[in-house]
Amino acid sequence: MAIVNVSLDTQTRQVVLTVNGVLVPAHECSITKYVYDGDGEEVAFSYTLENVDGNGMKERRQYYLPSPEELATKAHDGLDDKGIASRILHNDDRAKADVINFLNQRRL
Repeated sequence: MAIVNVSLDTQTRQVVLTVNGVLVPAHECSITKYVYDGDGEEVAFSYTLENVDGNGMKERRQYYLPSPEELATKAHDGLDDKGIASRILHNDDRAKADVINFLNQRRL
């Protein structure tokens, strides 16, 4: 379990995200609450981190709270100790390798 806090300054439109009291330098974050008539409610939560390695290659990874259906079918990469799953949205290394493979196939 994790305690997630999102603070928004409505004048400057600056957003601060903390998970268990630790500041998270999120590239984007989203919290949505769905209320169903008589059926209860569901909350969707995600945030995205963008990292750049020493070679300037970028990776964008999304961390999210899996839905009950995903948890039941295990349709996610696994949960960390906070109950959050993650998936890669963009990886420059992978994109570069895909382009090289494509160019090599075109030469054959």
